[in-house]
Amino acid sequence: MGRFEGKKIWITGASSGIGKATAQAFSAMGAQLLISARRTDVLQKVKEECAHPEHIDILPLDMEQHLQSDQWVKKALAHLGSIDLLVSNAGIGQSGTVLETTNEVERKIFEVNYHGHVALTKSLLPHLIERNAGHIVAIGSIAGKFGQRKLAAYSASKAALIVYFESLKEELKETGIKVQVISPGFINTEVTLNSLDAQGKPLKRNSKAQENGMPADLFAQKLIRALESDRFHRYIGRKELLAVPLHALSPRLFYKLLG
Repeated sequence: MGRFEGKKIWITGASSGIGKATAQAFSAMGAQLLISARRTDVLQKVKEECAHPEHIDILPLDMEQHLQSDQWVKKALAHLGSIDLLVSNAGIGQSGTVLETTNEVERKIFEVNYHGHVALTKSLLPHLIERNAGHIVAIGSIAGKFGQRKLAAYSASKAALIVYFESLKEELKETGIKVQVISPGFINTEVTLNSLDAQGKPLKRNSKAQENGMPADLFAQKLIRALESDRFHRYIGRKELLAVPLHALSPRLFYKLLG
């Protein structure tokens, strides 16, 4: 089944989209999984749709409540015994101008998209350091590489996440622990549909770019291949990935085209 057969993998944000597709892909490869998201009933459905549900445990959690991360890790280790790979994927989108978006919404975006990942990783690190082994993958976004209208909080949270985990990678360079960031482009999920508007209510509409994006199951296969790479930061998507080098080389042209 591949090198992930029997590996113990914890995936957050596993109830839909990228997280669900990744869980399904790893299950088909024979991995032993722990899947997390807020709703137990949805996680149970994801489990039942995987190739080997008998090798999957469920741990409900809300990343916004990340002060509980030590308890989450204790429960995760009770389920799996040890953890070979953490796919820290949970996140929430946002759409709203800077002036219209409330401070409460901006804080929520950062609590989930940045502080939640950081807290969970820090709580897991002692276990990985004790074993001198393990793999941490944080899911970023190409939005974390440049600013965009109505995405200030979201883009900033992803930018912070990328730089934090790059710093962690440097701190762990002499250990057996591997750290990576995978940044999706447009993937056909409901992330935009479930994004928060300026007042914190679900947006309830998807974007054409998202609807026409890469299928989530294809993304999951590319993510798994990216885990074999020694590169810290990998981008997965289609032609939208050209935005990253274009912004770096010519910001003026980039924003003219974006506009």
